[in-house]
Amino acid sequence: MMFPLPPRDEDDRDMRFVLQRFISFSAFPQYANVSGLRLAQAGFFYTRLGVTVKCFCCRRKHSDWRTDDGTLFRTGNFIHVMDCAFMLGTDRRNVPMHENGRQ
Repeated sequence: MMFPLPPRDEDDRDMRFVLQRFISFSAFPQYANVSGLRLAQAGFFYTRLGVTVKCFCCRRKHSDWRTDDGTLFRTGNFIHVMDCAFMLGTDRRNVPMHENGRQ
């Protein structure tokens, strides 16, 4: 039998909530020219280290934000590990943002 793993560190504790992931981008450097909301919806939160983000599920980090002509970076499964449960839709921990603001 498998048991759920505890959060790996204090900063990761609530990152299963899209709202918490989105809030983490309040300190994200604007020169990276990426959408914190899109990244939060794609499972990522800001690590507060340079422009590095991390998936709350597969733990993969990403910081290579090359864009073409100022176009905002488009999130995709290439920034997750191939078997990321969030991207595969099998992760049940993710808590989406609700329109009324309650979790």
